[in-house]
Amino acid sequence: MLNAMPWTDILPSELALASKLKTSAKITGVTCDSRSVGAGVLFFAIPGTQNDGHDFVEEVLSKGAFAVVEREACYEAHPNVIRVSSCRKAFSLACAAWFGHPSAHFQLVGVTGTNGKTTTAHLCEQVWEALGFKTGRLGTVNYKVGDQILESALTTPDAYTVQSLFSQMRASGVCFSVMEVSSIALDQDRVLGSRFAAALYTNLTQDHLDYHGDVESYFAAKEKLFREMSPGFAVICTEDEFGRRLQSQPYPVYTFSRLDRNADFYAQDLRCDLAGSRARVRTPSGFVDLRLHILGGHNVINAVGVLALCHGLGLEAEAVAHALSNAKGAPGRLEAVRAKGRAHVFVDYAHTPDALLNVLRLLHDVRGQSGGKVFCVFGCGGDRDKGKRPLMARVACEWSDVCIATSDNPRTEDPDAILDDIEKGISRGTTQYKREVDRRKAIGLALSMAGPRDIVLIAGKGHENYQILGTTKIHFDDVEVVRDYYQI
Repeated sequence: MLNAMPWTDILPSELALASKLKTSAKITGVTCDSRSVGAGVLFFAIPGTQNDGHDFVEEVLSKGAFAVVEREACYEAHPNVIRVSSCRKAFSLACAAWFGHPSAHFQLVGVTGTNGKTTTAHLCEQVWEALGFKTGRLGTVNYKVGDQILESALTTPDAYTVQSLFSQMRASGVCFSVMEVSSIALDQDRVLGSRFAAALYTNLTQDHLDYHGDVESYFAAKEKLFREMSPGFAVICTEDEFGRRLQSQPYPVYTFSRLDRNADFYAQDLRCDLAGSRARVRTPSGFVDLRLHILGGHNVINAVGVLALCHGLGLEAEAVAHALSNAKGAPGRLEAVRAKGRAHVFVDYAHTPDALLNVLRLLHDVRGQSGGKVFCVFGCGGDRDKGKRPLMARVACEWSDVCIATSDNPRTEDPDAILDDIEKGISRGTTQYKREVDRRKAIGLALSMAGPRDIVLIAGKGHENYQILGTTKIHFDDVEVVRDYYQI
């Protein structure tokens, strides 16, 4: 980050449509938050979901802002206004320039997809560290800059925070960094200006349709990481049609799959039990045996994606496989909560129909080792995609013996109304169904019913240590609730 620089070095000429400012005039900072404006700061008037930056133009100019960058031409006649074709794009590019394009100084990997981003990112980090590299990570659970762990508010933060964290990574000597890139962040151009060494695609299933409107628009947002960010190479799972549509790129592409025999990295002979997972992987350089301490075929394919990614980065496959054999899963991703003589309890972030299906199908398959039942406690978030609620119920009923619907983060919706939507997909059949709006009581109900041979999945919140009721965030941790119940 510089102390001052000409504003024309910050804004690309193709975006700056009109300005009466001298090209040599210097700025002292960039922001889209009116509260952080000071003398010489360039303010970007970005329309948001709750506030519009244009409403604060007079305020920031009175604070001594260098100028206002806007797209709407609301203040075009003002001498301290710069009009651009896209304020969001201009802000992201300006942030990258202000911090000196920090991501160009280490190997940055972007991971996108509906499910698997967090596990993939955590596996990348653990592999790189096992091989002796200093790492960074931005994602859902937290942010990591070298040895420092920071709390995360968003999977992919705003453009200024992204570049600020990259700048800190550069200063701390990070060699490899991995970033979970959400569809909303891509749609809002938050990562524009970042230099990606590689981009990895996991999968795409229904989620965030409350924001994107339809699946094609959702895919179009994901696709921007590959079409507009120009990574050095791509790693793509070809198990769905969207992955196959991403295969044709003007740069190297490595494919991976457990279904597509033509994939560059093909996983076969998958075995999963309560102790872990294993597979034999055909790679461009020969076969590699994967042994993981994490459960599930979906996690095996996440690990194969990491193997393919590291191949593209020039890391030796056997060394990567060995590092993966010692890796742990991400917090709240099939996280086991063990108590002697009690049920096998797992807490998982599965909050989409596909993610819930993957986890329940796995637990349904491995329960044969114990001969017990599968219990599923799940809910759906309020103020979010309502279309997936009955779909998740259908999955829960098909793949569990006892299904308990409860609250997730109801936000400003009526929790009972959310459960009413969920119940539209409930199939009474052979599955025992129960409804309990209080999440703590629902978890307790499942644990009280489950015996030592049974498996209990508590789905939806994973690593989250809060619950959002109305507009209030209260402390709530699924793992803690289980430990409190079992007194462990």
